[in-house]
Amino acid sequence: METNKLGQKLKELRASRVMSQEYLAEESQVSLRTIQRIENNESEPTGETVKRIASALDVDLTSLLGNDQRAQTNDLKATIIYLKKQLANTSVKSEIKTFEKFIDLLENLKDKDLNPKQQEAVESYLRYLELDKIPSISNELYKKKLIKFKKFLKRKLRFVPEKYYTTLGLSFALSFMVGLLVTEAIGLEFVLIGAAIIIACVFMDLRIKNQGRALRF
Repeated sequence: METNKLGQKLKELRASRVMSQEYLAEESQVSLRTIQRIENNESEPTGETVKRIASALDVDLTSLLGNDQRAQTNDLKATIIYLKKQLANTSVKSEIKTFEKFIDLLENLKDKDLNPKQQEAVESYLRYLELDKIPSISNELYKKKLIKFKKFLKRKLRFVPEKYYTTLGLSFALSFMVGLLVTEAIGLEFVLIGAAIIIACVFMDLRIKNQGRALRF
């Protein structure tokens, strides 16, 4: 958030609570000079400072930081651009990984031939997630939003991870064969059963892909 907007918002919230700068400084354990510099647009506070001030004012971070990026996540393409900007502004490995996964998923959706109903559903849910309201000091929230978005794609739009059933079939067949080897009960008929399971799973994945429901999660 721009420093001048934060300063103005802080003044408004402090005034609405009839709090002096001195009292806010004491309650937030932030120096009086820092409070003054923020309100006078002389400095941009650290994330920890903003958290302390928000706590002292008894407001959430979004109320204090505001939302000056409301139009940046209105559609699929805009959201990708927005997340790439967020990615460029972090050096934390866990955050980089989350942003890269989110961007890859959205780009995979963009490359698909979504029908108008699917397109609207995806973009409506992205607006619902309100990614643009997440403060830059709370990037861990993006991970939770990504999990929710994946669940939406699976449950509501019936998208399936690429090669999901093939991977599942291979895992089951391998466990099945290992179990037979341990019990020394392996025979040609069991090998054929394992092969049939794998083939069936591959066929299911191909069918899902042809339906346009396979997605790189």
